[in-house]
Amino acid sequence: MSDDEKMTLKEATKKLAIQSNNGLWSILDNEQSTKEEIEDAIHIAHTARYLWSKVGTIINLVRGDYMIARVYAQASRPEPALHYAQRCLELAKEAEKDDPGFKDWDMPFVYEALARAHASNGNKDECKKFRDIAQDLTDKLSTEEDKKVCQGEIDKIPC
Repeated sequence: MSDDEKMTLKEATKKLAIQSNNGLWSILDNEQSTKEEIEDAIHIAHTARYLWSKVGTIINLVRGDYMIARVYAQASRPEPALHYAQRCLELAKEAEKDDPGFKDWDMPFVYEALARAHASNGNKDECKKFRDIAQDLTDKLSTEEDKKVCQGEIDKIPC
């Protein structure tokens, strides 16, 4: 019997949610992703978000909505990108108060998603506004490693 077979349903669901979220980065980081890869990423992001809704906390939902917003922005689909980025912000404000899993690097990513969503809609002013907020929050992060990771994403925002 393998370790996977010994997992509870909740453990298996959590493992799938983590693997789904993590699997998206190779597509998001690839500027040459194909149309089919982006379409798959949309499905994967929604699947991960659904799984988190069954086994996660508010911050997992924030991070799930972040991934959905990012994928739609990369797919040049501004309406759903803006929708999920805004949901991400609303949930993040709640998580910041109530979820012990909230990290100081969560908010820079939320604003980065908003900037990308506005960039996909061709709204340079809003893109720059949210990129600047993400930058300000990144500059205040407590660890250099977190700053480096967040900065790497901010530097890719196409305002």
